[in-house]
Amino acid sequence: MPIKSDTSDRVQRAADELLAKGQRPTQQAVRNLIGSGSITTINHALNLWWASLSQRLSRQSEHPSLPEPVITAASKLWDQALAYSHAALDEQRLALTESAAQQKRVDESQLFATQSTLLAMQQQNNRLLEGTEQLVEEKNTLIQRVNELESSLIKERAIKDDLARLNKQQEILLAQSEPKNDFNNQSDDLFQAQINLKVNETIIHDLKVQLSARESQCTKLQQQLHEQEKASIKQTHRLELVIAQQDAKYDNVKEQLESFQQLGR
Repeated sequence: MPIKSDTSDRVQRAADELLAKGQRPTQQAVRNLIGSGSITTINHALNLWWASLSQRLSRQSEHPSLPEPVITAASKLWDQALAYSHAALDEQRLALTESAAQQKRVDESQLFATQSTLLAMQQQNNRLLEGTEQLVEEKNTLIQRVNELESSLIKERAIKDDLARLNKQQEILLAQSEPKNDFNNQSDDLFQAQINLKVNETIIHDLKVQLSARESQCTKLQQQLHEQEKASIKQTHRLELVIAQQDAKYDNVKEQLESFQQLGR
């Protein structure tokens, strides 16, 4: 048998004294009564005291010849111990219930925050996808306009070249024609050729102006298309990065959500 320490004996005697007075033998009450001792030592001694209390009372059946006052005092002591034990259990049960309710409120709050975070992530992804789709549509529209302008430029250059060749032929014809003393006697073909030459020169000039404007417009559109492609690539890379980051966040949030749901079952 291990030898009890002096502090342990004092604790158990103090516990008996407090219980006899109708007071609960708590750690602090015992320490106040004995005036010294660590809480750990007092707590250990009290645990031994509670364990020995039932053994002390059970001796009644082993020693029926014990005086009635001793049996009565021991029974009263045991009843008080049971009452304090039940009260302690009730307090512990109430504390556990309050703690569980508080934890439930915290879990519900975290669940709501997690669901809100998940919804915000999904909405951000949708906005990024819509922005990327819009950039792609704008890029395709620009490509179509550039192609149309380039096709129009090719046709207009061909018309200009044809008119230039025709004017050149008419200039050669006019140069080869013999000069006439009387302008009114010029042939109708020569006169018409001169008119056509002037008209064609005007048309060629207008075509040159149009071609210059179209080429400038085409150049601007090509630059715009180039910038659009750069923006599209940048947006795509940004979207890929955000999606990669949010995939990891989504998995984490999903795990938390599943954990909360399991706790709620």
